[in-house]
Amino acid sequence: MDHLNAHARAIDNFVRVANIIANLDVILLEAKNLSLTAKNARVVALRAGDSAFGFKPITNFIDEFSDQTIRITKSIAELSNRLFAMALAVVRCSEFRDHLLRAEAMTDKSVLGKLKFSANEQLLEKTRELESAVFELAGFFEDIQKHMRSAEYIAVTSRVEASNAGEFCDSLQSVSDFIAGAAQKIKIAVGDNLKEISQLRGAMR
Repeated sequence: MDHLNAHARAIDNFVRVANIIANLDVILLEAKNLSLTAKNARVVALRAGDSAFGFKPITNFIDEFSDQTIRITKSIAELSNRLFAMALAVVRCSEFRDHLLRAEAMTDKSVLGKLKFSANEQLLEKTRELESAVFELAGFFEDIQKHMRSAEYIAVTSRVEASNAGEFCDSLQSVSDFIAGAAQKIKIAVGDNLKEISQLRGAMR
């Protein structure tokens, strides 16, 4: 029964990796929207002139951390594609080992001994590769979390600066609201992925 449980865990881990990849789309989309918002805010701040002087460095900062988030997300996407292949390899190795174990019950055990040993070694190797990649992935998501904490702080600061922008106050206020909203969506997606990663790491111990 142990090998059946191991195979079920391998499939569950594969599904978790697929969920992580799906959440990346949300993170990348919101990061791109933040970058676009920074560019639009820069135009409004230029039009507002001195009344939005304090908003200009904020738009630069928004642009910087949105670009960093996009870069990190693209790195995550590349790693996740490898992770997907690794998780699939673990499932296939697990399936192969299960076939051998079933065959072993119906034939001379010595015939399948070497194959079974090889299958166990391969499964262990692929699981270790997956575990290492998952650890690296967690680091990327923790970096994005830090950027989003900065984004939330910037959203608060930008609201204060927007209130001094006269007739452009509403336009810049909407930028502040969008930053806060996008940061929240990214934080939720990252939080979901970190939960999936925690479960993945727990399942592989």
